[in-house]
Parts: sequence; structure tokens; C-alpha cells
Amino acid sequence: MHRQSGFTLFELMIAIVVIAILTAIGLPAYQSYVKKAALTDMLQSMTAYKTAIEICVIEQGSLNECNSGANGVPTTRTTNYVASISVNKGVITIVGKSALSSLTTTLTPKLNTSLGNVDWSRTCVSNPVDANLNKACEDVFKF
Repeated sequence: MHRQSGFTLFELMIAIVVIAILTAIGLPAYQSYVKKAALTDMLQSMTAYKTAIEICVIEQGSLNECNSGANGVPTTRTTNYVASISVNKGVITIVGKSALSSLTTTLTPKLNTSLGNVDWSRTCVSNPVDANLNKACEDVFKF
């Protein structure tokens, strides 16, 4: 005589509920990690532009001539998470894509004549407004 073995319907339902709970907890955390990694990619892409603008200011004496493709400032660049980077009079505008598709980050330089350097400020704007993404952007782009 063969004896059947297997799981009961109740045991299967409990397993499905446990998997659903773990997924509900893990998915937002995973998405947060992906956004932070994407912001790090955006930060690394911006670094070359920031350095080029600081050199341009030293050579030109002002921000007016520091534009994309001129005076050592690179032209636009794209990555997995950056749709475009543009520079106009030293102001860097980075438009995100993929996980950052709603984010635009603007880095604005200001000449500090007393210390002889460039001070930077950043603005993170997401459309539609995503407070968590804006906060993560502000945390990554610290100056």
C-alpha cells in the first residue's frame, strides 16, 4: 500500500503569506539601495565637471566662459542613471534617468574672492515630488 505524502493546503497558504510579508519588507529597502547607488553614479559623473569648472575659473577669472564644450569643460555625458549633464556659466545641471528619471540636480558655483576658491551649493528637485529621493540626493551631494 502506498502512502501519499505532501503539503496540506493550510501549510501552502502559510508559506505564501510568509513569502508575501518578506517581499513587502524587502522590496522598499532594495529600491532604496538602488536609488543610492544611482545617486553615487550621478555624483561620480559630476566630479569631472566640477573640477573642470574650478580650473576654468582660475584660467578665465570668472564663471561666464565656463560652458559645456568650452575652456576645458566636457560636453554632455550619459551613464546608466544620467540622461544628460549640461554646464552654463559654471552651473551644472544633471538630469537623471532610469531609477532617477524624476530627478534633476543643479550645482551652482559661487566665487569666494576672500579665500580664492569656488563654493558650491546644490538643489535636488524631483517631479513628481519624492521627498525620500530629494533627501537621499541632498545626503549624497554634500558640499
